[in-house]
Amino acid sequence: MTPPPKRIRRSAPDAKLAILEAAEARLAAGGPDAVRVQPIAHELGLTDAAVHYHFGSREKLLEALLRFSGRRFVEDMAGAVAAQAGGDFDLARAAALLADFYDRQGAARLAMWLQFSGWRPEGAGMLDPLVDALHGARAARAAGRGEPAPARLESQYAIAMISSASFNQALVGDATLRSVGLAADDAQAFAAWLVARAEA
Repeated sequence: MTPPPKRIRRSAPDAKLAILEAAEARLAAGGPDAVRVQPIAHELGLTDAAVHYHFGSREKLLEALLRFSGRRFVEDMAGAVAAQAGGDFDLARAAALLADFYDRQGAARLAMWLQFSGWRPEGAGMLDPLVDALHGARAARAAGRGEPAPARLESQYAIAMISSASFNQALVGDATLRSVGLAADDAQAFAAWLVARAEA
C-alpha cells in the first residue's frame, strides 16, 4: 500500500465533498463494492474515523453518494436542456446522458445495492425537467400541426419508459434484448426506437 498523502486541513463541507468525489470515482470504476471507507480515507489523507464522522457508516456514505450523483446528473441534464432553449429538444441526447448516469457512472448498480440493503428512496421528481422539456417539444409540434397539445401524462410515461430501459440495460446488459431474439448490436437501434416512440 502506498503511503497516505500528507494530511490536509479541510473545512467540514470541503471534507464531505472530497469524500463524495472520491467515492464517486470509485463507484464508476468498480461499482458499489469498490466504495470502501478505508481506501477513500487513505487516498485523501484522512482517518477512517473522519469519514465515519461525516457520514456515520459506509451504508450512509453510499446513500449520500447516490443523492450527490443524482444532483450532479440533474444539473448536467438541466444544462443540456437549457442549451437547447429555442430549438428542437434533443431527446436522444438526453436519453444518452441518462444511460451514461445509470451505466458508466454506476448509479443503477448503486441504487440496486441500496434497495437490496433495505433502503427506500424518499425523493421524487428527479426527471421532471426532462418530462417538461419533452412535453414542451411535443406540444409545440402538435401546435405546428394545428392539433391540441398531448397530455403531460404521455410525456411522463415516455420518460419513465426510457429511464426503465436504460436502468435495466445498465444492470443486465444485453440479456433483455437476447431474451427476445435480438443481439447486443441492436441496443442502439432499440434506444432510437424508444426515443422515436416518446417523441411521437
